[in-house]
Amino acid sequence: MNARITLTDIDRPREPLEVEVVESKARTMIVAVPGTIMEFQLRRSRDGAAFEGAIGGRYFRFDPSAPTTCVGAKGKPKTTKAAA
Repeated sequence: MNARITLTDIDRPREPLEVEVVESKARTMIVAVPGTIMEFQLRRSRDGAAFEGAIGGRYFRFDPSAPTTCVGAKGKPKTTKAAA
C-alpha cells in the first residue's frame, strides 16, 4: 500500500488534492490520484525545498517538513507530520 499525502493547490489552497505516493526520491516524487489512472510528477528545485508539480491546469505543492492536517476516524481534523 502506498502512503497518502495531501497536496496544496497554489491558486486554491482550500481545495487540496489527496494522492498516493508511487515513488519518492530526493528530488522527484511520482504520485497517483486515487480512483483514477492519473499519475504525475512533483519536483523540488533543491534539497529541502517543497515538491511542486502540475496536473490538469492546477499547480500543486507538497512540503514534507511542514505539518499537515488530515481527518481522523471521527471526522475531526488532526495535525500530523507529513510522510515523504
